[in-house]
Amino acid sequence: MKVMRRYVVMAVFLLLLFVLKLNTVSDDYSNVETFRGAQLEQSVFYPLIAKNINDEGSLVLQMNDENISYDAGELYLNENMEVMASLEFFRDILSTSARCYEEKKIVLERNNLEYIFDLDETSASVEGETIELSCTPMVEKDKYFLPLKDVCEMFGYEYNWSTQKATLNITSTEASGSNLPTAYDLRKKGRVSEIKDQGNTDTCWAYAAFGALESGLLPEENLSLDASDLIEKKPYTYTDNSGGDFAMALSYLLSWKGPVTEESSETVKHVQQVHFYDTDDIDDIKWGVYLYGGVSTSIYANVSSLGSSSNYNRSTNAYCYRGSNSANHDVVIIGWDDHYDASNFNGSVPGDGAFICQNSWGSDFGDNGVFYVSYYDSNIGYQAVSYAKVEASDNYDFIAQMDECGWTGQIGYSKADAWAAAVYESEQDATIDACGFYALGKDTQYQIYVVSDYNGVNSLASRTLVAEGSLKAAGFYTIPFLREVRVGAKDEYAILLYINTPDKDHPVAIEYKTSNMEEGSVDLSDGKSFVSKNGLEWESIEDTAKGNLCLKAYGTYLETEGTK
Repeated sequence: MKVMRRYVVMAVFLLLLFVLKLNTVSDDYSNVETFRGAQLEQSVFYPLIAKNINDEGSLVLQMNDENISYDAGELYLNENMEVMASLEFFRDILSTSARCYEEKKIVLERNNLEYIFDLDETSASVEGETIELSCTPMVEKDKYFLPLKDVCEMFGYEYNWSTQKATLNITSTEASGSNLPTAYDLRKKGRVSEIKDQGNTDTCWAYAAFGALESGLLPEENLSLDASDLIEKKPYTYTDNSGGDFAMALSYLLSWKGPVTEESSETVKHVQQVHFYDTDDIDDIKWGVYLYGGVSTSIYANVSSLGSSSNYNRSTNAYCYRGSNSANHDVVIIGWDDHYDASNFNGSVPGDGAFICQNSWGSDFGDNGVFYVSYYDSNIGYQAVSYAKVEASDNYDFIAQMDECGWTGQIGYSKADAWAAAVYESEQDATIDACGFYALGKDTQYQIYVVSDYNGVNSLASRTLVAEGSLKAAGFYTIPFLREVRVGAKDEYAILLYINTPDKDHPVAIEYKTSNMEEGSVDLSDGKSFVSKNGLEWESIEDTAKGNLCLKAYGTYLETEGTK
């Protein structure tokens, strides 16, 4: 009996040791374990370890020995402990154009070369040369993944994967950086949506927003979005003949009121990340087109007579305005040509180069709706926007927000950094998985905290860090949390944001009623929001600015008794 107990105790001890081994990422996973004299095969052990690392998001990425943050789901360990990278990873981390055609053909573009993969093949093609792969490309949770080791070797990176530490270090001592081509045209890539016609209305802003968004979804998804729904649901008093701008489009998209298609009234996609550019960001705009598709922008144009304008050359479909008038028309940048000759433009233009732009005046304008705008145009790039992350409409169960009219102003303390907090009440038991906010300038640094049991502003001091990082481009970002945050039904919780944006005196985006908004469009009762200069003393944004904080929360409902 004592012997039997001893065996039982020993078995329990060994079992606990085995379980502990699986749940400790820093352990040596490279060794095949032995359990009571029987060897545990890699085919059994590796899938368990891979699942553990994938579930915890604990794979560490380094570039030249420095830790690099990446979005959840961009890297994935397959059952053989091989690192697979999503197309988003190649775009965001390695500055590589990455798209999937016809649900199986994946094309990477980098430094004027095309790398072609097939989901059914263990080989790739580069300029006609066949390269064998270590494993087959795959689809996981509706995302396409490629074997990262193979791609790194193709690009000239050194790939160092430590199974023991679950750490990947990519070094680029021999790899050339990713460079933009001198000319690029999304029409040749099958990534331009159908030309639309806004008719006699001043709704170019809506057509440009959807043109850029449709381009960003191509070639994987070919959607014809309904601009009339965006125009109808805007919270502003503008009529169809009084114009609009990118912020109006973003208020609709980021609050998940749309987009809808011309066939259905259901929201078909969720916009989760956009990038902003300006007139000085010529190269950044090119990168936006190259990586994410069409970029909407504002220019100045005499809408009624552009075709006969002295700034437009009808024979070459080339336009350049060098005056001081403010932008008044939105188009979509779908490519560029650095060598487009300056002589193609009317009048004197300082140099060669032009963006290729898609208009919304039907196919009779320009070259089937497309024309060239000089790099030296006074307004090209103004209020430019690209849609960097557009996800399925079931990516989260809910959105908590108080800024459905979008970003209309900013507050702060005449310095680059500030604190802000948004308080929401949970409808039912849930996890809060991510938050979304605006970075109003380049190189913004942030820290995200959560208080799961908010009880007045004093409780904001009891905050837990859930994410931190930096954002290269200005824009709107959704930041997934690194740890689970649970809230109960009817509980109040708070999302806290520390933000530091160089060269911005008021770095916190807010919604408040402007003169062109409909009465009652800004609801000050749909949440509580606060701002602070030090994270200790808090002021109500509703009281001091008559506005709401632009800080959204995204989450998943938990199943409880009586729910499904």
